Amino acid sequence: MRLKHRSLFAIFLLNCITFSLYQIYWFFVTKTEMNILNSRENKVPFFLWFFIPIINIWWFYRFCKGMGAATKGRLNKWLAFFAPAIIGLIIGAGYSLTTTITLGSNYYNPTALFSYALSILVAILPILYYQSYLNKVSR
Repeated sequence: MRLKHRSLFAIFLLNCITFSLYQIYWFFVTKTEMNILNSRENKVPFFLWFFIPIINIWWFYRFCKGMGAATKGRLNKWLAFFAPAIIGLIIGAGYSLTTTITLGSNYYNPTALFSYALSILVAILPILYYQSYLNKVSR
């Protein structure tokens, strides 16, 4: 079995439509595909560990280690592990520098909509980053 080639646009669209629930499915399916391909020391553990606080950090490290093995070393496990934090910090810093938080009952103000769109983007970018490396290997 090979890793499935997934469209980055489809991943983005499905995340927006399902309010980021597609990410959970993506992690599960990708974990399953990597476990079929990888050796025993690079297997990703049981998926429900993903939902347990503190242990999910260890699970995510194992996922990134498996990602590095599945991409044949193209994606460094440490870069994969810290990518969500780095992307979040960069976008969060940019957001805090360019906008101000407005308090009030207006749910349709541009700042609230921009904040929602930015939070979706921060959540989707790491998965798009990972999938781009997996797509290179799946060809």
